[in-house]
Amino acid sequence: MKKRVLHIHTLPVVSGSGLNTFLSMRGLDPARWEAVLACAPGGRLEDLVREAGLGFVPVPDLVQPVDPLRDVRAVLTLAAHLRRERYDVVHTHNSKAGFVGRLAARLAGFPRVVHTVHGFAFHDSEPAHRRALFRALERRAARWCARMIFISRPLMDWAARENIACPGGHALIPSGIELERFRPVAPGERERLRARWGIAPGAPVAGIVAKLWEGKGHDTLLDAFAAVRRELPGAVLMVVGEGHLRPGLEARAAALGLDGAVVFTGFLDDVTPAVGAMDVSVLPSLFEGLGRVLLEAMAMGLPVVASRVGGIPDAVADGQTGLLVPPGDAGALASALLAVLGDPALAARMGAAGRARVDERFGARAMAASIEREYLTLLGEVQA
Repeated sequence: MKKRVLHIHTLPVVSGSGLNTFLSMRGLDPARWEAVLACAPGGRLEDLVREAGLGFVPVPDLVQPVDPLRDVRAVLTLAAHLRRERYDVVHTHNSKAGFVGRLAARLAGFPRVVHTVHGFAFHDSEPAHRRALFRALERRAARWCARMIFISRPLMDWAARENIACPGGHALIPSGIELERFRPVAPGERERLRARWGIAPGAPVAGIVAKLWEGKGHDTLLDAFAAVRRELPGAVLMVVGEGHLRPGLEARAAALGLDGAVVFTGFLDDVTPAVGAMDVSVLPSLFEGLGRVLLEAMAMGLPVVASRVGGIPDAVADGQTGLLVPPGDAGALASALLAVLGDPALAARMGAAGRARVDERFGARAMAASIEREYLTLLGEVQA
């Protein structure tokens, strides 16, 4: 009989944690495992799961913001599902689904729970009272799982400082990407890809791939790019992704005099053509579990510029595969972008080093194999 694992994730969007969850599910041997996702319905993540022939359980009340009534309903829905269905392992993801899912498993009397930490909600961008609440919830929920997985060492160290630990211990398993999908493009191919978005041949191109939500640093990037344009008048910024901040970001770009210099691509099912059109990938986040899009860019041979926050220093070797800057510092971000865009030889060296780093440490198959070993250890089928 196949072993069954239920993954619990909050939003059905294609995000770093969503792709990590999907690849963790798809990477299990289908002859031995049946993977099911419980999640809010209606997004591209649900489509990916269903198209891959994996199970999906809709939980409409599993929403991102704190909503006491809907949160209670989500807990009760998941607890009832766990009592009704047979699973060998429950695997929760992120802070919200992590708390809701672990509480539901506890109410259902289900002990074999693994939780992956993709980040913490008590980051500095939150007000003090919310940080205190989220920290307390994380400490409590850590007692309700048998094993915790961290996608980066800085996240693991952060948890230790905050006294967040589960009885069964933890493992470090970096988030993996599909190495076969993300490959460097030839110079001639890059120009062809740029033509798709009307970018002139030879233009220096920076790009960000991220949801247009708070915390990704888009406003800081636009301010920095205005300074970049003063030194490199032909430079172009690609903004890949969709979200509720888009109208405001478009207005900000216009106010900065960046009309025609910023290309908003919207959501892309496949980001590789857009990344292939770039000279440098940027992620100026205020908080980040690891920065999966940086791994994808590095796999395609691009240098990266990013904030020194969260797990990003685990992904990016500063000065070797890219440059790290303080979060929210538009001046430092502009200087880093100019250093890379203005020195093709440096960019090429960083791009090659980045590809080698990802090849060695961040493959999706290795990630899935490590997660499967955690499951089997929990089930007593292999030695820890």
